[in-house]
Amino acid sequence: MVAVQVLNSSLFRQTIHEQRVVFCHYIIVWMLSFYLLADIASGFFVLQLGIDLKISLLYKMVLFVCLLLMIARYQFNVFIVLLSIITLLLVSPVAELFRLPVAEYFIADFSAVIKILMPLTVFMYFASVYQVNSVFVEKWLKFALFSNFTILLVNLAVGALGFGRPSYALANDETAGSNGYIYAANELGATLIVLFGFVLHMFWNHYRKYYIVMAVLTLLCGVLVATKTAMLAAILLIFLVPLFNERQVFFRLTWLKIKLLVPATILVITLIIFIVDFLKGLGLYDRMMWILSQKGIIGVIWSGRNEFSAELLNIYVYQSTLFQQVFGQGGGGVAEHVGIKYSAEVDAVDTLVWFGFMGLLICLAMPFYFIGRAAKIFLNTDSLYAPCVLLVNLILLFLSQLSGHVWMSGTLGISLGLLNALLLLENTKSIEYKERLSA
Repeated sequence: MVAVQVLNSSLFRQTIHEQRVVFCHYIIVWMLSFYLLADIASGFFVLQLGIDLKISLLYKMVLFVCLLLMIARYQFNVFIVLLSIITLLLVSPVAELFRLPVAEYFIADFSAVIKILMPLTVFMYFASVYQVNSVFVEKWLKFALFSNFTILLVNLAVGALGFGRPSYALANDETAGSNGYIYAANELGATLIVLFGFVLHMFWNHYRKYYIVMAVLTLLCGVLVATKTAMLAAILLIFLVPLFNERQVFFRLTWLKIKLLVPATILVITLIIFIVDFLKGLGLYDRMMWILSQKGIIGVIWSGRNEFSAELLNIYVYQSTLFQQVFGQGGGGVAEHVGIKYSAEVDAVDTLVWFGFMGLLICLAMPFYFIGRAAKIFLNTDSLYAPCVLLVNLILLFLSQLSGHVWMSGTLGISLGLLNALLLLENTKSIEYKERLSA
């Protein structure tokens, strides 16, 4: 009798424990599904009340810790690897904190580490859960991506109505473009690439007759944000999503490629005319022409980032110790050399100087891992999301060196992790088997 009571008590405790674990999972996926609301809330308080409550940072720190704890529960070895990477990236900020005890710089560097690892951590969380419940993963990945897309769309609609933060200030108190209440325009553009890229992919594969409507909406949103990242990405997505979804005939000349060539050319010409008028409205056209004549096309494309990059690289090569070259010197160490402007806004350069050669290797390894994994299967007719994951990661890798704000973007990280986790839904064993048969 006593033994039965002990057994029942043990089973009851196990059931309660499992319920708590399930509850934690639901807390995490709901937080992932509506994380852009935290960014919007942060922006609202800054823009409307002039108070930065750090809502977005606190929200994502709590989420990050929860993700790590769940990964530890299912794959402790993966948790140890992530913890080791965090420790490696924090070597330089901690060292600089002892040398230059300025809490502001350490907090900024610590926040940057979380942003760098957020996409990988989100992916590894779903990879861990997928082994236990693949249906749960598929359901919540799609829901989270669609819900954040909806939130982003509503935010841009609010911005179009005149609320939120304008992208640029013109003469006579006029403005151009809008971020809505998401404060960082360049990070918003990168997030637009992920969420609109996913939705365009879904429309092309499942609701193709409405693809043109979604394409026009994408273009309008890119123009509304009005950054070169957003506008360029909108055009690339509209035309490259159908091409990457050709899969097995991607490297052949097809009628689809020919049909897309004419509208793509017209759209590029229209965009060039729009940019010229836009620069004239900003009063920057003459300055851009002067930069073009003095510094060439690189100076125009990078908007002075090449000069900041050269300055930071000079610091890295000639003014840094071997320790700093390997592990970095954090934002504080860089600010000691160049003052307030301690970012080149070129992700590879910033990462190299802030987190050293080891940090750069880590930041390059992550996108190349997902690009390689998607590239292996995207040509197969059975691939579901690999074309989208490959395209988005390639565009982001390109833009990370063009305008920055990708690798260390708090707004982007969760969406990118969700998108990359779609690779878990690929039936890779079936695809590899069919490839061997056709070989």
